[in-house]
Amino acid sequence: MKPITPSLPFLSFPTERVLAEFRPVRALLVETPAPEGTPAPGLLSKPDDILAMEFHDPRILIAAIAEEMGYDADKIASGRGETGVEGHSWLTYCDARWLPMLVRWQAGDALLVVTLVETVDRGFGLSDLRMTILGDEAAKPIMRRLAIALSRFGLTRRGYCHGLAQVDGVSRRVEVPEIAVPRLPAKLEIFSPESGMLNEVRATELPDLLLSCDIKGVRGDWDPAAPGRAYLEMNLRHAPVMIIPPERAICPEMVEMIQKLSVPSARAMTTKDIRRNYASKEARNKYSSLVLAAGESLECQQQRAYLAGFLLEVDKVPYNEDGALSFPGLAFETLNFRAGATSVGDDMRWPAAEVFAGAGPQSTSKGMSRGLIELALGCVSSGVQMMWGLKPQELAKPPREGWVPKDMKECLLAGPGSPRAKIFRAEKPSFGIHQGLPIPVGYTAIVWRKGDVQAMAIDFAYLRETDGVHLARVRRCEVPGRKA
Repeated sequence: MKPITPSLPFLSFPTERVLAEFRPVRALLVETPAPEGTPAPGLLSKPDDILAMEFHDPRILIAAIAEEMGYDADKIASGRGETGVEGHSWLTYCDARWLPMLVRWQAGDALLVVTLVETVDRGFGLSDLRMTILGDEAAKPIMRRLAIALSRFGLTRRGYCHGLAQVDGVSRRVEVPEIAVPRLPAKLEIFSPESGMLNEVRATELPDLLLSCDIKGVRGDWDPAAPGRAYLEMNLRHAPVMIIPPERAICPEMVEMIQKLSVPSARAMTTKDIRRNYASKEARNKYSSLVLAAGESLECQQQRAYLAGFLLEVDKVPYNEDGALSFPGLAFETLNFRAGATSVGDDMRWPAAEVFAGAGPQSTSKGMSRGLIELALGCVSSGVQMMWGLKPQELAKPPREGWVPKDMKECLLAGPGSPRAKIFRAEKPSFGIHQGLPIPVGYTAIVWRKGDVQAMAIDFAYLRETDGVHLARVRRCEVPGRKA
């Protein structure tokens, strides 16, 4: 396969359009280690140093897809969108280094998005190459084929258990690894005799499950001996381990659930891997984590803990069909910012200590004021609610003096300390990673109190089409309108 020529730069990926139109129903996850003989990094090497060593060539995985689909691998590499098959297109979004890489892939009526990126999820040492493939409903037959074709790649021993399955009328060998690396919400253990041969029931359902859940094979005589028996465990609240008899297939509803749960997990993994490319050096190395904040002032530690707790609820607590979180007893009574997904950038999670200096609550004649972190997060929450109701032309051209949402005036800005807040278009647009895709960060929420020397700003993105929010970074800035 020839060297890859990008169709467009990585940051040119049409994220808002894809998130608005693309409805993935299944994800495939493939991971491969660094090539044999690769010199290992030093014991004290930082993650950024490891990723800069360029161990991985994504063409081995792309060529495997091309072979399965009957594509011309060199045409794919050319960057012109051609595959050699009529009605199929392949657009590559990357830079000169190739990784990270995004691909918009259309195969007839089917739409797919491919992501290739380096990851250090296994800890310090060599990085791995991670590929995820998201496909919509029309792509399900293609995903079944790719699950078989790509299952030979992995971090652990392949082919420990095996069998034959019918895919598009063709009998194909399916393989299950000996060890499953925990990555996805569903875990499946399949038992086989000492030969490793899977029974027909288990082999038949594997094209719908391989690479979409953590699967491993178990050989030998177990008590009770039942080759073909399977244990299915879902990473859900109060989810039991389901014991499935050898003669019974996993029900279609459960297969569909496993496939759908793989999508947000794959997006979360690629988001984490890609976003370090657009974070500050301090945030990438996580030197400002709570564990390493012991040398900071008490005020800094308190504000850092407040921010960490708030973001933990945003990350971990699921929202209902209406989008709002309604779980009594949460420490922050967090409301999801909007009905769509909320993502958080590394510079928001691990800001420098200077950001928190003087940001805590302050004593005033009318009582304790709110902290700047609380005010800034409240400003973003009120701002995106206001922006949802604006017309497109109003959203594109905000007033020069900034927006001040009405509900923010009535509640957030009514407390002690004379707090003030405004939302502006970002002066220097940057990029963040939202659901595994690059997105321009175009807005800034700025808050300050009467006696503050500096204001606090949160740079964020709002995706009107999908009602999603990305919190990119928190920082200090000049107070709007105040002369130096």
